[in-house]
Amino acid sequence: MKRIATALCGVLLLAAPGEGQPRDLRSVELFDYDCSSDIGRRQVTLFANGTVRFRLWSDEEEPEMRLEELDPDELAGYVNRLREIDLSESEEQRESLAGEWIQKCELMLDLWEGAPEDDREPQPNRFRFGRYDSVSLALSRIIRIVEEISLRAEETATAAEFPSGYEPAPGDVLERRDGVLFEVIALTSDQRGVELWGVDQPLVVYVLREELIGEFVRVVEGGSER
Repeated sequence: MKRIATALCGVLLLAAPGEGQPRDLRSVELFDYDCSSDIGRRQVTLFANGTVRFRLWSDEEEPEMRLEELDPDELAGYVNRLREIDLSESEEQRESLAGEWIQKCELMLDLWEGAPEDDREPQPNRFRFGRYDSVSLALSRIIRIVEEISLRAEETATAAEFPSGYEPAPGDVLERRDGVLFEVIALTSDQRGVELWGVDQPLVVYVLREELIGEFVRVVEGGSER
């Protein structure tokens, strides 16, 4: 496993509210995004020192882990974007789909860790929802940023699994991050998305073309350079 060297030097410490002992930023979680189904589990965690930890489980394999390091400016930028989103009116989601291949997700946020007391804004910090449920606009914005961060830990290894210059074409079979196989059916009418059908599961998904490499890890069939 390749780990990109961190731009942070030494052990950074943070004083916990109401406590005299400082805390090691390497153990402080700003968010934890955990999705699992009967056939696999995927977890992304951002730590306060800028480490992004991506872990992937399946029924037959040991957990796979990848690490990425955000520099201080990148970390501050992501945290500020997340803090700007008002989650105060987001409600618990009811799952609309069920099945062994449908992931159930839990998102934990602790974005105000280390911020001055006057700057803190009380907000819900734990959300549960189905992977393909409709969620509030605010929560969907949070999830998009979390996924953007997670790709930092995935993209290098994932891109190498796809042929150079890969463009999806009908008949290609792709393996999703949780191990489920999907066949490319067609591009959407605006050419921006890809329609895929589950090979072994009765599931249809639509993915933006620019997000295909990242959501899927490799081409199982087809995918030759065109």
